Amino acid sequence: MTPKNLKLIKELEELVNETIDPSMFPYQKGNSIRIGSFIVRSNKRGFYKVYDCENNTLVTEAFCKTSAVAIAKTLSKGQTVTDNILDIDKDIQKHYNDCMFYRHNMRVTTDAFRYDVILNRYEIAKDRTWHAKEQLDKYIYA
Repeated sequence: MTPKNLKLIKELEELVNETIDPSMFPYQKGNSIRIGSFIVRSNKRGFYKVYDCENNTLVTEAFCKTSAVAIAKTLSKGQTVTDNILDIDKDIQKHYNDCMFYRHNMRVTTDAFRYDVILNRYEIAKDRTWHAKEQLDKYIYA
């Protein structure tokens, strides 16, 4: 075997033998997502609730599934930055609702000028929603 192959084998053995933090690997079980000792579940209104299994308490409620997963992941690491995540979640909720409003108005309007104005506003709101979601992804994949 070449030295490069031996090095790769050694790195693989170290990776396999290393202890793994369970909060690094979220998994879905039934209708919930489990991350460490936290569970993310959706409710009938379309919001996502984050529960702490150790204390058997509700931690918070979020509009977006990505926000709820980011909160659970952050809390399972022992950090407390949920206020930042909830602020981003409120931005997503606002811009998502704006998108829904603009999309409806684009369907019902007959004026071409008004359609163009609404289309521009829709694209701005959609871009802001995606930008906020990218900020949440930094909490999940960091």
